[in-house]
Amino acid sequence: MSLIIDTIVQWKSADKSIEKIVLKPAIYTKKPTERSTCNILVEKLDVRRASNKDLTEKYHTNILDGEGEKVLVIGEASAEIDRKIENAIQMMNIHERSLVTITMPAIESEVNSGSIIVEFQITLIKCERNKPIWEFNAEEKYKIALRYKERGIELFKDSRITDAFYKFSRACKILITLEPIPDLELDKQLESNINNLRFMLYNNMAMCHLSRKNYKHTITLCTKVLDKDKNNVKALYRRGVAYGNMNNNEKAVADMKEVLTLEPNNNAAIEQFNIYNTKLQESIQRSNDMVKKMFKTY
Repeated sequence: MSLIIDTIVQWKSADKSIEKIVLKPAIYTKKPTERSTCNILVEKLDVRRASNKDLTEKYHTNILDGEGEKVLVIGEASAEIDRKIENAIQMMNIHERSLVTITMPAIESEVNSGSIIVEFQITLIKCERNKPIWEFNAEEKYKIALRYKERGIELFKDSRITDAFYKFSRACKILITLEPIPDLELDKQLESNINNLRFMLYNNMAMCHLSRKNYKHTITLCTKVLDKDKNNVKALYRRGVAYGNMNNNEKAVADMKEVLTLEPNNNAAIEQFNIYNTKLQESIQRSNDMVKKMFKTY
């Protein structure tokens, strides 16, 4: 019985930012999955509204740093454009050649220049396919998630906040597939490592959201951490700052008080406590003054 030729000649991502048109079909094969090692050939790279140099210096691509044969591991992408390329590759058969078009938003400092269009031909030469994620055991998932977390920290230190968040988020999604962890009856040390890593990831994602002024998401993630570890200083501090920036000074002061109970010499918390406590006292005074005026009126 012969294998069926893949008949999907065109594919678009849900957000329309990735389009793949098959130029040379291939015999149907199982597609690349998480941690699969892929050999690809990139040809006829064409960049519109930007330069090839921009792709590496501003969009941080590793895959499109030039034409030719590349080796990549699905899941390792650290830049948005490379994540999109990985998505396209995961829709390819071995020996397939396709035309891929990617639409990328302009970087913040060049927002008036409009989206950039990146077009290239890609051939999936070889794929050492990894087993599906649901077949990974708990220790394998933990090690992958830990690797992604460490890479995320590197990206955050390089001020690549969005890329860091994606790494933390991807790691977290892998660990979520282990839920409920107690049912797995794991070694106690491994179970502890997984739980600790998950809450580190929540904290790190909160750090990213706080950097982007996404205060509600910061509060949600920090609260998840504090529900399990009420004395987590980082979560208390970040949630307090988020509350303060949402003008909820009462809750901001409460969180900073908790931080200072645990770390009395935390200078950052002392500074934030003074700011929010001053605002809170001013608010209380205004409220008291208003009540006094009301009583005088009547």
